Amino acid sequence: MKKTAVLLCLILTFTVAGSAMAEKARGIASEAASAYHFAHLQQHLFATDLHGTGNYLKVREQPMPSNVLGHLEQADSCILLSLKNGYAKVIVTQSAKTSPNSWVGLTGWVDADYLDCNCNDAQYSGAAPLPAAGAAEPAVIPTEAAGTYLFCSGAGGWLTELTLLPNGAFFGNYHDSEMGDVTAAHPNGIVYACDFSGRFGSLQPINDYSGTLALTALTPTPFQDFIRDGIQYIASEPFGVENSPSFLLYTPDTPVSALSEECLSWLYGSMAAMPEDRLGCYVLFNPVDEFAFSQQPE
Repeated sequence: MKKTAVLLCLILTFTVAGSAMAEKARGIASEAASAYHFAHLQQHLFATDLHGTGNYLKVREQPMPSNVLGHLEQADSCILLSLKNGYAKVIVTQSAKTSPNSWVGLTGWVDADYLDCNCNDAQYSGAAPLPAAGAAEPAVIPTEAAGTYLFCSGAGGWLTELTLLPNGAFFGNYHDSEMGDVTAAHPNGIVYACDFSGRFGSLQPINDYSGTLALTALTPTPFQDFIRDGIQYIASEPFGVENSPSFLLYTPDTPVSALSEECLSWLYGSMAAMPEDRLGCYVLFNPVDEFAFSQQPE
């Protein structure tokens, strides 16, 4: 009886392990095939017709073996943001919730060999045009203004991260950790959190270095408060984004002297080093609350 139970456990273990292992896209079996696949994915930048080839694909902090931020599930929807060193930077726009490590707004790098598109064989080989559904929407901001933006103070446990796409759509999350706020029910503290998505309208130039972006949509992702690993998660609002009907977009050539003291004070928290004369990166500025989000380097 014991031998039978052990055998069943081993079978179940191998079955679960096998289902978690992903196969490479398009049967990639050589460096040449991997290089071709990587080049093909360039045609799907900012498109939504992509998926992981299996579950539990590691989403990493950098385009190299690095810290694992979460996992991409096969049923998740994602957008391809960038390609580098054989890795693909993606943002999860719809989570299948098959893993607690997948959520809307999860942004990071996956091995590009395990990310596939919906192209048929002719489209993948270049013998036929890509499907219309795979085309990115027209850009409403400069392509180089797309990317990840951070809003934080540089101190404390809170952060708002926003990923902006060339078509004006954005996805992000806010979290604020209060690890000292404990009870018997949540002995490891409290996290206030919010995943959100939205869209900006077309950039309306003000001068040579700035313009306005109307906030045309903002949707927090609702969830019920819950406790996991001794931490209570409480639904919050998208801090830094929610109160202004429009934002200012400053270009990297913006003179530092043209920015308000309040704007500059927030940039000290989110930029590695403050520039002396010009910004050197794009900045999103909330003029109502005077909050500033700085674009992060890849």
